[in-house]
Amino acid sequence: MLMKKIIFTLFLITLTGLSFSCKTTKEISEDLTAAQIIQLGQDAFESSNYKEAERCYKTVLERFASETATYVEAKYELGHIYIKTKKYDLAKACFTEILEIYDKDTYATLPGSYKKLSQIGLSKIPE
Repeated sequence: MLMKKIIFTLFLITLTGLSFSCKTTKEISEDLTAAQIIQLGQDAFESSNYKEAERCYKTVLERFASETATYVEAKYELGHIYIKTKKYDLAKACFTEILEIYDKDTYATLPGSYKKLSQIGLSKIPE
């Protein structure tokens, strides 16, 4: 009888732990600005929650695709996640796309930092 109680208690503890570890991600509010969503992504990245950070940056890419500077920033952050998680093909695609956007920016309206950071990101990808 004591053994059954111990097993049952261990089962409940395990079940409780599993339910807390499977947290659901909440929707990203439609009224947040791109900067706010990027900040959520950066917070998630700093907490090593790369899946949530990726979701935030992809949301920015979808919602703010017409804002080139914002798009480039979110795309860079996404590439940075892919480097960290060793998804090098995806990282390379992100950084290459950013450099292509800079090549088309005839009026130099984009901040130069993401061009340089993308070049650095590409150099970190193993061949």
